[in-house]
Amino acid sequence: MVAVGDIVLLGSGLRYAVLGFLGNPNGGQDAKLIRRNSDGSYSSFQKSAEFLISAETPAFEPGEQVTIDGFKGQFMSREADGDVARVMLEPRRRQSAGGGFIQIEPGVCRASYALLVLENRKV
Repeated sequence: MVAVGDIVLLGSGLRYAVLGFLGNPNGGQDAKLIRRNSDGSYSSFQKSAEFLISAETPAFEPGEQVTIDGFKGQFMSREADGDVARVMLEPRRRQSAGGGFIQIEPGVCRASYALLVLENRKV
């Protein structure tokens, strides 16, 4: 059985990350799958979870350098349900409309574990 964040291999040879699960009309579970295309867009679809082949179960160590939505940070932990990761974002600056800069202090963000995998592992 696969879990959220696992990388699965489909018959076509393409690799996808498991984004989540939902019930199907047959009483089983479908997995929501997602991958990044070469042009930066995303492809996603649903497939019966029982037919998925697990290729990798990525794990992150506390303090490991990661990016989330392009922002640099350090992985902290996964929440109890496993679907959400906590990342300490590094301080950064953003340019304001007036031409100056705004300093953004470090802070903890909650992010989809599957999207963290998608951005930080080869999928």
